[in-house]
Amino acid sequence: MELGDILARFFLVRHGETIWNKQRKYQGQSDIPLTDEGKIQAELLSKRLKHEKLDVAYASDLGRTMETAKIIAEQHNIEVIPTELMRELSFGIWEGLTYEDILQKWPHEYRSWIGNPYYEKPPEGETLSQLCERVSRFLMKAANVHPDGRILVVSHAGPIRAVLSVLLNLKQSFFWKFKISNTSLTVIEYDGLKELSDSDAFIVTVNDTYHLDNKRN
Repeated sequence: MELGDILARFFLVRHGETIWNKQRKYQGQSDIPLTDEGKIQAELLSKRLKHEKLDVAYASDLGRTMETAKIIAEQHNIEVIPTELMRELSFGIWEGLTYEDILQKWPHEYRSWIGNPYYEKPPEGETLSQLCERVSRFLMKAANVHPDGRILVVSHAGPIRAVLSVLLNLKQSFFWKFKISNTSLTVIEYDGLKELSDSDAFIVTVNDTYHLDNKRN
């Protein structure tokens, strides 16, 4: 990368806490609202980002992400643009169930999926390959539409892991190694000139939760 290259800066945020997060249920694309704690988390991140220059805001079109994004975007007087491309991985008929529930009812299917999640999928769900493809497509388009932009993207743990995995060309087994906490901040810079996997994009920070560790300071 040469000095002077135009890079879009993406502020990737996981939504605030939901009741299914607390209950450790597979949430996927089910539309579960924020808890009161989730709203507080979003407010804390909003205060942290208050003095950042944000040009545009996108969010997965689910309620928990849109609400988190609107709390942050309000400080910047920008509208939130919904997009299906940044939705969580679809877990199909497993959504709303815990790991224990799934293992009891679908032990073979679950182990098959865990063993090869890039090409196997939950019943009526999608593969990690499909997730990585749509997330990469969104980032490339957004970087081209907003060159040199500072772009807020409120999404889910899965899509943020997908961004990092594709950018770093990681082995499949490394996908789950990233901890992505509620309202954590992950920042990357990317010019959108090449596919994310072949680009000169780089990572600025991952899973930053400073605003939660220093509540209401």
